[in-house]
Amino acid sequence: MPLALPLIGVPIDGQDVIDAIVLLVAAVAGFLSAGVIGLLIGLGAGFAFIEITDELARIDDTLTHLARENETLRNRVESLEGTVAELEDALETADDPNRSDSD
Repeated sequence: MPLALPLIGVPIDGQDVIDAIVLLVAAVAGFLSAGVIGLLIGLGAGFAFIEITDELARIDDTLTHLARENETLRNRVESLEGTVAELEDALETADDPNRSDSD
């Protein structure tokens, strides 16, 4: 005797039950495999993001160090230019025959 859906009276036989079980197993397997694949993709993307962020932090540190070094070198060049100007002035004064002070 076949079963029937109570409200609409559609007959259900053994093949329908087997099909329903196969579809349930396939749906569960698909859901779990998609979840595992999604988890792997998410973990891969997360680790890639962490690596990119770490690399950007290293680049930022390097640029900061280079900017500080550049500023230090600029100050050093200004100091050397000032020293050169003082030496040139002293040389011009030493070579000037009209100089009034005596050494």
